[in-house]
Formats: sequence, structure tokens, C-alpha cells
Amino acid sequence: MSRRALKSVPGQIIPPAPSSQSIPGRKRGLAPLIRATKIRYPELSEAEIAKRVGCSPSNVHQVLSVFLHGHSEQELRDFQANKADIYDSVQMRALASVTQEKLRKSSAGSLVTVAAILEDKARLIRGQATSIHVHALVDVLDAISELREQRDERDAGGLGRPSLPNEPVTTPNECKDTE
Repeated sequence: MSRRALKSVPGQIIPPAPSSQSIPGRKRGLAPLIRATKIRYPELSEAEIAKRVGCSPSNVHQVLSVFLHGHSEQELRDFQANKADIYDSVQMRALASVTQEKLRKSSAGSLVTVAAILEDKARLIRGQATSIHVHALVDVLDAISELREQRDERDAGGLGRPSLPNEPVTTPNECKDTE
């Protein structure tokens, strides 16, 4: 039932239908697009990004100021290129800061959690596995064993033993002594 088909009930307030026109000052969710455009096309000015994205240059400036937080675009690129190593460094410092006194307090658990999260993120950035699913590995091993057994039975020709590599497979009729 559409909004226009709704009948009003005394005392009930029906909100107006959404407008297709944008309202000045209202957030439209363009910040991710502005950031991505600046990273992908660093040579573009704020005015050019605004034109591409469809907002004002002042909006682009505000989003990029918050995004870069006082850092240059080159610093951001350097950080992105070295993020895994930076995470490793922070992880090492977090673990090195754990003392016997901190272990007695609850905050040591958060340091270990930070180290674990950073390890996971660094491995993810490097394209390495972040978790190993033991059940999946066992299933793969079972499948490999089953395939080997099937191959060995096929290669042995039903003689009850697998053939050795480069050994010709013989049938029972070919196994007679010829003296």
C-alpha cells in the first residue's frame, strides 16, 4: 500500500514522502567517495574532486581535513604502504610493555588482545591466512587419503597391492612362470 493510499486517522501524523531533492547541509554519505577519489587521484584539486563527486569544494576540504588529521597525503600513502610493518611494531611495543604488575591488573589482557588483533591485521594486509580451520584441513586430508586408495586399487588392477612407480601393471594371466 503506498503512502498516498493511506487514509488519515484522527490524531495520527503521517510523515511526508521522501523528496528527490537534496537539502543543503544534510549529509549524503559522500565522505567515503571523497576520500577514495583523493587517494586514487592525488593530483586532483579539491574543486575538481567536488565537481566529480557532486558537492561543494568546502565539503571536500572539510572531509579531507578530518581524514588526513593534519598529515600530508604523502604521509598517508607511506603509512598505507607500510601498514603491516607498523602494526608489527605496535604489537611488539604492546607486548614489551607487559610487566608482572600489569599482569596482575586487568589491563594486561587488553594489551594481549591488542597484540592479537594487530597480528591478525598485519597477516591480512600481507595476504596471509588469519585463521586455520582444523575441520577443513581434516576433510582435505580424508579426501586425499580416499583418492590415494582409489588410485592404488585402480593401479594394482585388483591384485591386492598397489603398483610401484614405473612398474608395469600385470594381470593374473601374465604372471605365469615361463621356464
